[in-house]
Amino acid sequence: MYRLQSNRSTLPCFPSPALTGEKTLQSSTVGVNQSGFTLVELLVVIAIVGVLVGLLLPAVQSAREAARSMQCSNNLKQIGLALHNYASAFKGAFPNNGYSWPGGYPSDYSPHAKLLPFMEQSNLQDLIDFNIYMGHPARADLPVELHVAAGTRVSTFECPSDIGSSLHDLELPSGQTIQIAGTSYSMNQGSGLDGVFHPGNGTPSDGLCWVDARVRFRDIVDGTSNTIVFAESTIGAGAESTDPTAMMDVRGYRAATTTSFNDSLLAAAEDKDDELITASIRNWSGDRNHYWLRGSVPNGPVMNGFLTPNSVIPDLSYRSSKLTGPRSYHTGLVKVLMADGSVNNVTDSIDKDAWHASWTRHGREVQTISSAQ
Repeated sequence: MYRLQSNRSTLPCFPSPALTGEKTLQSSTVGVNQSGFTLVELLVVIAIVGVLVGLLLPAVQSAREAARSMQCSNNLKQIGLALHNYASAFKGAFPNNGYSWPGGYPSDYSPHAKLLPFMEQSNLQDLIDFNIYMGHPARADLPVELHVAAGTRVSTFECPSDIGSSLHDLELPSGQTIQIAGTSYSMNQGSGLDGVFHPGNGTPSDGLCWVDARVRFRDIVDGTSNTIVFAESTIGAGAESTDPTAMMDVRGYRAATTTSFNDSLLAAAEDKDDELITASIRNWSGDRNHYWLRGSVPNGPVMNGFLTPNSVIPDLSYRSSKLTGPRSYHTGLVKVLMADGSVNNVTDSIDKDAWHASWTRHGREVQTISSAQ
């Protein structure tokens, strides 16, 4: 009987990769391709994120400005409420721009200073002694007793959109520098059409506020809903420019003129004649509305409405006389407080006659901003 014997060669035995946990080169390569991004895919993702951010940013900025605009309206409403409470306490009178002083510059405590206790700022007004004579701003230092009050910011006096809202340096005649706080809201001195541009010489105007004024609610024969009492006016940037030809941002600067406000200058301002106005400029000042405590000084918060909202013509000053108009950082409009306590948004395109009519208390005009918008 024959036995068949296997003639197979003995071969070396290698363990299987599946048993050892090792991967083959091919499987490793496939795994890398499945778990990563290609350069093209990464660039596409980055581009999509960039587009989304570009779409969201304007919406976020718009929402923030809407919130700032609402707060600005609330500030004016608070001032309006304080104004009515003040009138109730003083037989219907509006706060004026201070009082004449024998043989000198008026004691020009601003209407803002008088409204403080009616807007929960009694502690701040306690720092103000209205019996102290402040003196001529170009010849006498502000009395030291008033420094703290002058340098105290009041949030209700500042529009959240106003980029100039901060403390600013004031150099006194002695050379000493103190810090003062400003305001984004100015009281109505008049339309300017009556030729009264000096808020501190005591000349009565067709508006509501001047030195020694004794205007009462009953004097507004045009109607309280038709008469502006406060308007926005941006706080200056703080710098100065001696170059009369440099066109500065009119929201941050006012221009000092070489001449008084004669007929040709007034006509140029009303007609928005840039060339003639530029030829009349001596220098630029960035201190507009820096000083809420004082009303008659050039950087104080009393204004006329000669210029229309956000006019391309800058506010003009000649000594202490001012030719002004309301300005704001809100797009295409300014906010004004009416004598009845309401707040209106007035567009830059408002009819000029209706605009001027809204700054008079007894012009008996038919059309005002209340009817024109």
